[in-house]
Amino acid sequence: SSDVKTFTVVAKRFTFEPATIQVTVGDKVRLVVTSADGVHGVGIRKFKVNTLVPRGGKPVTIDFTASEAGAFPIVCSEACGDGHADMRGSLVV
Repeated sequence: SSDVKTFTVVAKRFTFEPATIQVTVGDKVRLVVTSADGVHGVGIRKFKVNTLVPRGGKPVTIDFTASEAGAFPIVCSEACGDGHADMRGSLVV
């Protein structure tokens, strides 16, 4: 289908909200990401997502197609402090 599944995501130390995003194989996915504090990043290696999320709450839009089934980690791709390594979410396709 041509529908885009849009999710609003807030990145903040040291979580993504929501932490889990569920879609169906073949879905076009749009993540509208804002930071609640400093600079973060959104990385989903499987779908070649690596996007900087600036401080100040300016939304960043990330578009990709969920072309494969599985559970893929969403990581903070920008060092954001002591909890950086624990800042991860999950994309469930």
